[in-house]
Amino acid sequence: MTEELQAFCEDMDEQLSIMESTLLDIFEISIDEVDAEMINKIFRAMHTMKGNSGMFGFDNMVAFAHVAENLLDEIRNEKVKLTQEMVELFLLVNDHARMLIDLTVQNEVLDDEQLAYHNDLLTQLSAFLGLKEPNIIQTTSDKSEVDEENNTNYTIEIKPKDTFIQSDMDMFAIIKYLGVIGDIENLKIHDEFIPTLSLLEPLKSFLSLSMSYKSEEPLESIKAAFEFVIDDIELSIINTNKKEPIKEEKAVTKAAGKTKKSKTKSSSLRVDSSKVDQLVNLISEMVIANSKITQIANNDNKVELTEVSDNLTLMLEEVRSVVMDIRMVPVGSSLNKLRRIVTDTSKRLNKDIELVISGEETQLDKTVIEKISDPLVHMIRNSVDHGIESQEVRVKNGKSKTGKIYLRAYADAGVIVIEIQDDGAGIPKDIILNKAIENGLVSLEDKLSDKEIYDLIFSAGLSSANEISDVSGRGVGMDVVKRNIEDLKGHVEVDSTLGVGTKITIRLPLTLAIIDGFLVQSGQTKYIVPLEMIQECIKLTSLYRKKMNNNMFINLRGKILPLIDSHDSFETRRNVNQKENIVVVNVMNKRVGLIVNELHGEFQTVIKPLGDVFRQMPWVSGGTILGDGEIALILDIPMLIRKINVSEHYEYTN
Repeated sequence: MTEELQAFCEDMDEQLSIMESTLLDIFEISIDEVDAEMINKIFRAMHTMKGNSGMFGFDNMVAFAHVAENLLDEIRNEKVKLTQEMVELFLLVNDHARMLIDLTVQNEVLDDEQLAYHNDLLTQLSAFLGLKEPNIIQTTSDKSEVDEENNTNYTIEIKPKDTFIQSDMDMFAIIKYLGVIGDIENLKIHDEFIPTLSLLEPLKSFLSLSMSYKSEEPLESIKAAFEFVIDDIELSIINTNKKEPIKEEKAVTKAAGKTKKSKTKSSSLRVDSSKVDQLVNLISEMVIANSKITQIANNDNKVELTEVSDNLTLMLEEVRSVVMDIRMVPVGSSLNKLRRIVTDTSKRLNKDIELVISGEETQLDKTVIEKISDPLVHMIRNSVDHGIESQEVRVKNGKSKTGKIYLRAYADAGVIVIEIQDDGAGIPKDIILNKAIENGLVSLEDKLSDKEIYDLIFSAGLSSANEISDVSGRGVGMDVVKRNIEDLKGHVEVDSTLGVGTKITIRLPLTLAIIDGFLVQSGQTKYIVPLEMIQECIKLTSLYRKKMNNNMFINLRGKILPLIDSHDSFETRRNVNQKENIVVVNVMNKRVGLIVNELHGEFQTVIKPLGDVFRQMPWVSGGTILGDGEIALILDIPMLIRKINVSEHYEYTN
C-alpha cells in the first residue's frame, strides 16, 4: 500500500468513526433533542469521504456517499425531518461505507449478495429523498452515462498561484474528482507564460488550465472540489447555459476558509506507527548504553565523565518522555466503538440498555489499546447478553426497564484501570461452584472465598449462562480474555452481587517499553520495582523484628502492614549479616511491604521479554540490563500479592 493510500485509509477511518460516534449520540437521545451541529458533523464526514474517494477515483464509494450526502443535506436544510429510522439506516450506511472502502483498496468488487444489499441501502436512501426511481449504481468502475437532459454545461478556468506550488496539493487529483461527478471535455493546459530557461523560477506558477465541463451535479458540488485549494488558485466557473460567470471570490465553499486556516496553523503530523516503535526501541538501547557509561564513570571516579553522564541522563530522560508521549493515545476512541456493540446487540436481544462511558481522555500506550480491544468486546457482550436482564424481568424485580453498563477508565498507582460494571442479575456463585466441581476444577472439600469462586469463570469452558447464545456465554472464552490481558502484563478481577450486578476490573501497565523503576537487591539477585507503586522505604530494625514475633506484618504508624519476604518468595539465599529494608508499595488500594536487603535507588528500566523458563515465575513481568551487563528481574507486584494471598493478612488483622 502506498503512503498516499495509507493516509487515505486513516482519514476515512477517522471520518467513519466521527460519523458513527455522532449517530450513536443521536440514538441515545430523543430525536427532538438533535441539534444542527450533530447533523453537520455527519454531513461533513460523509462529504469528506466522498471528496477523498473522488480524488482517488473510487467511483462506487463516491456514488454511494453522494446519495447519503444528499439526504443529509436535505435534513440539515430542514427539507426532510430526521427520524429514528433514518438514524438506524445511517448506521448501516456507515458500516457499508467501511466495507466499500476495504474492498476498493484491495481492488475487489462486490459479490452478488453484497451488491443486493448495496442497492437495497440506496433504495432506502432514495425513498427518504422522495425519488420514485432508486439511485442504483453498478459495481464496475465505469462511470454511468450522465443524463443529458439534466446536465449543466460549464467553462472552468484554473490559474494556480505561487502558493499552490508550496501547498503539496495535487491538481491532477482535483481534475480526477471532477471526472467522477461529471464529464470533462477539451481539457487544455496553457503554457504561453512559461519564460525562457534563464528566467524560470522553480517556486513560481506559470501554467493554467481550462476545460469544458458538463455535470448533473449542483454548482455547490463542483465548487467543493476546490475547497482545499481555494486560496491558492484563481478560479472561474461560467455556466454556459446561462452565461453567468462565477469568480473565485463568489465561489466560497462549505469549508474552504476553515480548511485553509487550519492547514496553515496545523502542528500535527501523521507518522507510521512502526517508525515510532523503531524510535522507542532505539531510545531503549540508548538508555541501556547510558547506564553503562554511568557505571564506568562511577567506578573510575572521573568527575568530568560523571558530569557529562549526568547531563546525558537528564537529556535522555526528557527525550524518552517525549517519545513515550507520542505512543500514548486517549482510550476514548476504543471505548466509543463499544457503544455500537451495545446498541446493536441490545436491539437484537430486545433489551433497553444504556452504556455510560467516563474517562475517555485517559491515555494508554497505543500497543496496549490495540491488544485490549478484543477482550473488552467480549466482556461487553457478556454484560449485554447475560448480565442485563430482560425488560420484563427488571420491572418485575423493581428495577428500571433500562439496564445500565458503566465503562470507566482512570489512572491509579502507575497503571490504567478499566472497569465494566452492569446493574444486572449478577453472577450466581453457587452455579459457578457446582459447575467447577463437575468439571473437576475444585473439590467439595475446598473452602473458597467469593473472590476465588468468581475467578473460576476464567477457567476454560466454564459458564454461568443457562443457555449458550450466539452472542456470548458468561465464561465461554473468558479464559482467553484473561490470557490476553495477562500477556499485556495486566490483571483482571471479578466482583458480583446476585440481583445487583457485576463489576470486572482490568489493570494494565501504562506502557510495554520503558518504565521508571526502583532497583533493589535480595541476596545476590537484583530486582526492579515499578517506581509509581512505591510509597516509601523504611529500615527493618531489630525492634521491628522483635515485635513481629515471627508474624508477617508490622505496625506502621498505627496501621497494620502485611509483609512479603523476598528471600522466601523468590527462593534466594539469606545472609544473616545483611541489613534488611522494607519497600512499601500500594496496589489496588492495599499497602504491602516487600522485605529486601539493598536499596540501590531509581533506575530507568527498559523492559525486555523473558524466555519460557520464566513462565513458572508469574511474579516476574520482564527483565532489564543494568550498567554492568547484569540482568535484573522486573517484579510484577500485583501478581506477587495475589500469589502470596496477602488478603489473608488483612482479614487476620482487621
